[in-house]
Formats: sequence, C-alpha cells, structure tokens
Amino acid sequence: MIDLSLVLGKHVTFPLLCYVSYLLYRDLTAEQNAGDENAVPAGDKHAEASTKDHLESTIGAKWSPIPLMKEQVVPIASESDYRPWNETKPYPYKPFKAGEYRLNMGVKPIPVSNWLVIENTYKERIEAKWEIIKHNYKDVMFCLDPAMVNSTGHDGTASVATGDAAFSEGTLVTLEDVNRCLVAVCELYDHVIGYLCQRFPQYFEVVLSPSSESAGVIHSKIMNEFHPVDPRAYLELENDSSTFIQYCCKNTDIVPSEVMDSSVKKDNVGYRSLVTTTRTRRAHELILAMARMVEEDKMLLLPNASGQFNNEYILMAGCFAFAAGFNPRERFLKPLTLVHGPVPDYKKNLQAHMNRFFHTHQPGKLVLRLNFSFQTHTKLYVTDDNKGADGELILAKTLDQLRGGRDLFYRSERQCLIKLGPSTNAMCFSIKTYLWSMTEQFLTDEFYSRHGVLQDLYDAVAGMQENVSHYKRKPEWGPALLGLLQKRLKAN
Repeated sequence: MIDLSLVLGKHVTFPLLCYVSYLLYRDLTAEQNAGDENAVPAGDKHAEASTKDHLESTIGAKWSPIPLMKEQVVPIASESDYRPWNETKPYPYKPFKAGEYRLNMGVKPIPVSNWLVIENTYKERIEAKWEIIKHNYKDVMFCLDPAMVNSTGHDGTASVATGDAAFSEGTLVTLEDVNRCLVAVCELYDHVIGYLCQRFPQYFEVVLSPSSESAGVIHSKIMNEFHPVDPRAYLELENDSSTFIQYCCKNTDIVPSEVMDSSVKKDNVGYRSLVTTTRTRRAHELILAMARMVEEDKMLLLPNASGQFNNEYILMAGCFAFAAGFNPRERFLKPLTLVHGPVPDYKKNLQAHMNRFFHTHQPGKLVLRLNFSFQTHTKLYVTDDNKGADGELILAKTLDQLRGGRDLFYRSERQCLIKLGPSTNAMCFSIKTYLWSMTEQFLTDEFYSRHGVLQDLYDAVAGMQENVSHYKRKPEWGPALLGLLQKRLKAN
C-alpha cells in the first residue's frame, strides 16, 4: 500500500486550501464587479473617518485610478518612442548652462503623465534603495507617530516626546498632525497606485479589488511582488489578518525590531521607537511599498495644525534613501527654511518665493526642476561627502588620483513637486537620482558627448561663484573635471 501521508499532511493541504479559496474569492469578486467599471473608492476626507465606512462604500466596486490619474495620465505604450523598461536609457537632462551659477527655483510645469519614470536602472536602483533603508532605517524613513506628540511647557516652548532635539527644532506635533499625516500618506499612495496602473498597465495590475475582506492586491510584474491597493484598509490590518495574501512589505524584517513593540521605549542612544502602534507600523509599510514600486524618493510636506513658522510646510513623512551630502533625519519635522538652511543664499533669494509657491500651487499640478553636481565615489546615499562645510579646507584630487576620470561621477536630480488633494494640501516632493560615470557613461553618451553640451558644462563649472563652489565641493573635483573636459573639447 502506498503511504500518502507525506503529500496529504497539513503542511501541504492547508496552504493549498488557502490558495484555492483565494482563487474562488477572486473569481467571485470579478463576476460581482463586472458591471461597474468606472466606480472609484470613496476618499477619506477626515482624519477621524472610520475605515469601516470607507470599506462599506467600496464593496461591490471594481477598483479604478483616482480621477486625476485616469483623466490626465496617458499609457506610455501609446507614445511613438515607447520602449520596454529594460531598453529605456536614462533621459539626458541638461540642468547646466554657460555663465554664473544662479540659485533659483527653476520650476516648469510638465504633464502629469511625466511624474514618475521607469528606465533601465529601475530594478537595480530599487534593490540598492532597499539595502540603504535596511542599514539606515531611522535616518531615511519618516512618518509622524503618536509617540512624537509633544506639549507646550510653562515657558511657551515645545517639549518633544521623543526627547530628540534634532527632530523638532521646536516643532509642535499634535494628534491632529499625526492623523493628517496618515491621511496624506494614504492620499499619496492613491496617487502612486493610480499613476502606475494608468501609465504602466503592462507592469502594474490590480489583481484583486479592495473589499470588506481585504485591502486588494496590485501585482508589480517587474519585481514580481504584491502590494495593497486600498491604503486606508491596509492601515487597519491586524498582524494575523489576510495571511493568504503575501504583501511584500507586511511585517517585513527591514523594519527595526524595536518598532514592532506597541510601547514607547528609548534605545541605548536615547532615541525612542519610531512606530508605536500597529496603525503607524502599517503606514511605514505603505511608504516601503511605494519604495518597492517607484525608484524615486518621495517626501510629504504640510503645515502643522498650529501654523508654526509662518505656516511653512514641514517634512512629516516619506523615504529619503538617495540623500546627497546630509543626514535626512536632520530634516525630519523641519520647516522649508530649515530644510534648506545649508543652501547658500536660500533665505535671501528663495525663502519667500518657495513658501509662496507651496501655498499657491494648485492640487494636481506637476512641476519639474533639475540640478547637477559631481562626486568622487559611487555612493547613492551620502551623508557627509558631497557638501562642503563652512570653514572646511577641501583639497583637490588630480585626474590621476581619479584614475583618469573613472572615479569622477556626474550626479543629477530630477525633482518633481505635486500637490495632493482633495483630502489634504500636502505637497509631494519626488526625486529621481542620476549617477553617471564621466568616462564610461557621460562622455560616451550620444547627447552629453556633443561639443556644445560639453562646452556649456565647462563654462557652467568654471563660472560657479565661490560660495556655491564650496557648497558643492568643487575644489575637490573641479580642477580634474575641467582638465578632462578641456582635453575632450580639443579632441572634438
């Protein structure tokens, strides 16, 4: 007689039963929803609104992108120059021009269809970002938490619950701020999911619409991973719920162990737990899910409920894994002026314009700005190497020390700003980082190798004023770069 215990045991039959149940449920849901193609899940208009009410409003409705994404985003495959993601070279933006470097906002409106991009660096950069997050979680991952709520002391100054002065600089955090931040995270998630499914339907597909049973499932085909669709429903998931759905970031080990504890604790350096409730842990996981689906870093800024700092926008949530020359943790809970504090002449030339822009910019409108610099290493996450400190003596590196330019890298950021809505007026700041080897990529690229482009770059670097040059560490890489460009220009 054949012994079937090995194949009929619970370790085989239970997972199989769960999978079959999921397939039956999916098919049943698809049949029920077939008649309603255009329904859009109701938004969470108030931080205190019940998730149950939201879920009840979506039962029987097939998921659809939010109106902004559905109406304004064109599928990329419909464009004449479309290429599959792994054949799409990084776009050669030109943020430099001849003449003296001038600090200005330099934003220009672009179509919403161009918000997030997928190029042949996509998969490699997402994995690189994951490693950075894993080893620097507390420095690059942010989201307001109930433990961060502070109170006003007798002298009128804010005392921060975390006890970390670098976090606040006097920023008052209330429960209303925490709730508004969670609403903004959900709203950003709606925008990102809607954009990806509308712009790249060949790579992102909702395989299970949200319902009273689950937060839905979106399949990221390039990474072959699954993520939730409805962020508000996901916030309410308990640890043992929806076990048959393998969400990529749910209870992931990348979140430090101390944030799994529901109590507020200090670690050995006096830093309290980032996440003190299951709900805010889930918010971190939503931010991580976006980091697994989108190459760009994304930060959320909004004024706090107290209107501090003349109602300036404050960095309250996001992931900043590709920082260039500073520790992102030092920017968390800082208003715009303090976020840009190290930038030369920011207060003089940009502070008023930037604050006015953030408040008057219309929801759903997208603008783009570009910047550029150089570095002498391959690091995407840099806390102290890319910016010159006041009074620092910066020594020049020769072209020989930089192996003829092989250790010299062009770095540029594609920065986009979009205001969310309708539930919040949060501003999303997204950054895609380009890092090109000067000899192996930049000087061999069809666009950048053109004589006129190289001449503009030479003139732009040569024309940098002293304070900007020091801030960008030009004394270190400038002489070698200008020598390299001069040789190439003469050869052309």
